[in-house]
Amino acid sequence: MKKSLFILIIVYTFSISYQAEAFWVWSPKTKKLINPKYAAKDNPEEQYKWAMRFFKKKEYTRAAEEFSLLTTHFKDSDLAPEAQYYAGRSYEEAGKPYPAFVAYQKTIDVYPFTKRIDEIIEREYNLGRTLYKKHSGKLMGKELMTDLDRAAEIFKIVRENAPFGVYADKAQFMLGQCHKKSEQYNEAITAFQQLVDEYAKSNLAEKARYEVAQCTYLASLKSDYDQELTDEAIEEFKKVAMSRSGGVLTEEAKEAVSLLENKKAESLFKTAQFYEKQKHYKSAVIYYKEVLNRYPRSSSSKSAMENLGKIEMRFKQEAMTKESELDATMGVGKAKKPWISFE
Repeated sequence: MKKSLFILIIVYTFSISYQAEAFWVWSPKTKKLINPKYAAKDNPEEQYKWAMRFFKKKEYTRAAEEFSLLTTHFKDSDLAPEAQYYAGRSYEEAGKPYPAFVAYQKTIDVYPFTKRIDEIIEREYNLGRTLYKKHSGKLMGKELMTDLDRAAEIFKIVRENAPFGVYADKAQFMLGQCHKKSEQYNEAITAFQQLVDEYAKSNLAEKARYEVAQCTYLASLKSDYDQELTDEAIEEFKKVAMSRSGGVLTEEAKEAVSLLENKKAESLFKTAQFYEKQKHYKSAVIYYKEVLNRYPRSSSSKSAMENLGKIEMRFKQEAMTKESELDATMGVGKAKKPWISFE
């Protein structure tokens, strides 16, 4: 009895295994085992209808696979461009922005005369914005750059797809924003400046000029307060402040110039103080004068004037003391002039 039961179990298991394997058949065309359930239909029309059934049922991942099957097996069909487009739509509806972009871009690359090209470029741009907003910064102290890298890739290609199109300047601006958000300030400056140079009439050109100045300043902060970059940032902000467009950006630029000039003046003032404490008065005078000459409206200018006056008074008193000493020992004579000029 036990032996018969054992044999029945083996036969049943083999039967199940055989049935499972029966779902896979050898395809001479692809030279691979395929599951008929996921095989392409006999013609593109049937395949398109089959894929569209999943799309309408909101089974988007399966729909994307079926539309892709059509373009793989019937790439020269009149339905292929539309199927490739719907593969992108399916991924987009499934909440997979980057695979959606890849599918959309394949439509443009393989079928450049598709009637959907304007719509696809708009959708690609919006997918880029989705990835840009999705970026969440740092996780456990490490920068997560994947979303921003992909967003930057999308914006770059959107611009290349239609360099004089509706979304060209917008994509170029967002490319700069991606680099800025990832703290790649030199790349951001290049991207924003390219917008200014190539899309001068764009309503984003003024914002791009402001971003050039802002990113130049932010770049200076990453280099232990790079004085040269700060000077460049001041000049860039001045260009924005002097523009005829007016408005919020102009006022922000003026405030930025004032802030940076105060910061630069403060740095020069501290350098002068350092030399003064080391009793290198000649060097201290040079830096105090630079504060007064270059940044007369800065918050450090008053203190620079006071300290410069104290040094001048110090050397006048020393000169008078030396003159008195000479008078006492050698008679009335001329004391040497201080070795620092305050003119």
